[in-house]
Amino acid sequence: MVVGTKMTLQQVPSKGKISIIKIQNLAVHKRNSVIRVLYGVFMILVSILMISTNPLEYFTRKFLEVTEGSFVFRMWESPTYQLYSEVWVYNYTNVAQFLSGVDKTLKLEEIGPFRFQETRTNHNMSIDTKNGTMFMRPNITLKFLREESVADIRDVHVYVPNLALLAISTLVADKLGYFANAGAYHSINMLGSKLFRNLTVEELFWGYDDPMVTIASGLLPGWIDFKKIGVLDRFYAQRDATAVVEIRNSSSRFSLHSWDNSEGLVEQGFTDLNTSTLCNRIKGSYEGLMLPPNIPKHRIIPIFRRQACRVYPFAFKEETNEKYGFNYYRFAMEQSAMSNTSAYACKCTVNCLPNGFVDVSKCYYGFPIALSKPHFLDTDPHQQSFYEGMHPDPKLHSSILELEPTIGVPVSLSSKIQVNVAVRTSVGNPITRPFKDKMVPLLWLSLYCNEPPPEVVNLLKLRFLVAPPLFIAIEVLLSIVGLILSVQGCYRILKPKYELIETNPEKDNPERKKSTALVNMVDNSAFKDNDDLAKEAVLLLSVVDDDSELVFRRNT
Repeated sequence: MVVGTKMTLQQVPSKGKISIIKIQNLAVHKRNSVIRVLYGVFMILVSILMISTNPLEYFTRKFLEVTEGSFVFRMWESPTYQLYSEVWVYNYTNVAQFLSGVDKTLKLEEIGPFRFQETRTNHNMSIDTKNGTMFMRPNITLKFLREESVADIRDVHVYVPNLALLAISTLVADKLGYFANAGAYHSINMLGSKLFRNLTVEELFWGYDDPMVTIASGLLPGWIDFKKIGVLDRFYAQRDATAVVEIRNSSSRFSLHSWDNSEGLVEQGFTDLNTSTLCNRIKGSYEGLMLPPNIPKHRIIPIFRRQACRVYPFAFKEETNEKYGFNYYRFAMEQSAMSNTSAYACKCTVNCLPNGFVDVSKCYYGFPIALSKPHFLDTDPHQQSFYEGMHPDPKLHSSILELEPTIGVPVSLSSKIQVNVAVRTSVGNPITRPFKDKMVPLLWLSLYCNEPPPEVVNLLKLRFLVAPPLFIAIEVLLSIVGLILSVQGCYRILKPKYELIETNPEKDNPERKKSTALVNMVDNSAFKDNDDLAKEAVLLLSVVDDDSELVFRRNT
């Protein structure tokens, strides 16, 4: 019978064979329809999952995880941000007239900028997974950029107050009595130290010889550990510092846990967290290298700078997208950040400074160093009246921090601080009398980074400009394609191309009372041309049933 079937099929013309194959593939046709429905449902579920879970947030969290060798770890180890430090020096132009009493105010001439590149690296980095912290040894170096400065620091001469004389004389006036100060006065005269010095900018920055420092370093080597005194030399003196950074808690990620094994500034009176103040508490502050994700606008960002010897608050100013196309926040140092009424002001009971000045003497050998905003911005007007040539401008002399709040990546930074000497006098030592109770400005610095490195910019643009519309397009495409496949598959299942119909049984032949499944080959011309072969092919495909005869009919 099988051999006969094969022979019969071989004798069927080609068009007849095609119709028979269509019938034989009916099961495959329905199976493909079911698969189509399954694919469609799967695509719809994937799109719903993407919409509900926001995979961008997942990838962002994974990217910010800090592990050894990760992108964030390498950025901390060797930051690729281009940091620069520009310095402006105050040149005193009427010293003789002022000392003689002809001029009542000192006239200042601002000279600069002298530009340096600041390189920050973190050595011996390691991750403590148990405590969720990252350990490092910070190191900062400066490189002078002659071609980008106003002149070579060795070629520019300035007339400036003698920092060594002012500092040591004020320190003796604060700590010792009349006779000690009188002895200091005579010693200063014998040594030939002058109230003002004609120095090169290089000497002012990196140190100059002065008899006062030489004697102090010889008599008190445990206190004065340097032979020359210079402003940047002391600010950027190499110290074997250590820092521990939080990396586990998302709300405080990348904040300082401790500095030099202390959670606060001992020099500013820190003993423990329970008695600490915002002035001397390091834990929870930031250096600005990275900040926690999802920063709200109302949050005050405490920024710690070791050279500035205190924590300074930055508050939200505005939201903008003027540079890169994505939104970022602009924070500014609070106007009252250095005032005596600020929540971050350190407690003072003796030798308190005028409003707008921060005492950092305990961080610099007890020398009466006071910090302020450049050009005495937001300081006591009485102090401003002592000088001519000060032009405070909030746009030029304010400190700004710009960051992308979702990830916490800094976009730009501009931190501006002025270095002054808080002069106090004693009756026994009249040499510093012209500066009595004055804040004497020396120079001001601007530490800034105008833009993030290219790799950070590209990542931010990918995250906020490219990825969101791309993911939306994928979600919409999956939904539409999935819906089309599902509807099409369901339609093909519910209304197939071929369907089974019931036919009337023939009365004359009792053996044909059983049902037979036949194929309607009306549209096949080969069967019309060869009726015998068509009938034989139909008989070969017939299925006997006890109830009735069923035939496949093509839907039209």
